[in-house]
Amino acid sequence: MELIGEAGFNRGLKDRGEQMIIGICDDVCGERETLHKLCEKYFQKVDVKHEYKMFSSGEEILEFCEKQDSVRLDLLFLDVEMGGISGIDVKNAVLNQKKVWRIVYVSSHTESMMDAYGIKTIGFIPKPVTDERIEKMMTIMMDDLKKDITFQISGPHGEMMEIKLEDILFFRADGSYTEIYTYKSLRTNQRYVLSTKKLGVIEKELEEYEFFRVHKSYLINLMNTINVGTTVAFQYCGESVPVGRKYKEEARRSFLEFGRNVMRKRL
Repeated sequence: MELIGEAGFNRGLKDRGEQMIIGICDDVCGERETLHKLCEKYFQKVDVKHEYKMFSSGEEILEFCEKQDSVRLDLLFLDVEMGGISGIDVKNAVLNQKKVWRIVYVSSHTESMMDAYGIKTIGFIPKPVTDERIEKMMTIMMDDLKKDITFQISGPHGEMMEIKLEDILFFRADGSYTEIYTYKSLRTNQRYVLSTKKLGVIEKELEEYEFFRVHKSYLINLMNTINVGTTVAFQYCGESVPVGRKYKEEARRSFLEFGRNVMRKRL
């Protein structure tokens, strides 16, 4: 497994020389303008090239995602209740879409906070919006961009393949090879991608990221884990892997600590 990009990997916008794309979706023009002004206040402090895409409905976002030439929205500020489909329905529709990377809900409907949770959701801002809350969500997204990494791996026949870090669910040892299970592979008949590297080698290469050994044959991605007990369950799929007896206590502790760190950062 090799990391792609300058200095070994794609890490953040500055390394890639790209612009940050901010999407703002609200069916009230004044609310869109308020978010735009607050975002600009943040960018006065942070030297990052950026541009905006404005949407007045969830339908417009879905149309945007369907266009082949549409850029990726690095962060989408999204209202919950709009005239057409809701922001919650938008989140569910773009779950497997590459055109929306992270979502922040901006709404007075705080009762929808639990429904807004998802693999792409990083926060919920109640209206009226403050610049402090915008800055916090922007900071979280910038931190996440540092982990927006693509790996290049060599397959069993010498072919080169690319895998996104956040797309990985878990690795499974298969003799001298390693099976890599991703959301993308599970949506196809492929099931997994086969790497020529042993699991122990991959584990060492991923030490600085959120991966944890839960079994002699399994290495999981804590970013996509929703529960650790006798088995590990993953978000938005029916996959699970066993937890080895000698790994159980440490695996549970690591999972809970990871969750606490995420919540501390995002609340």
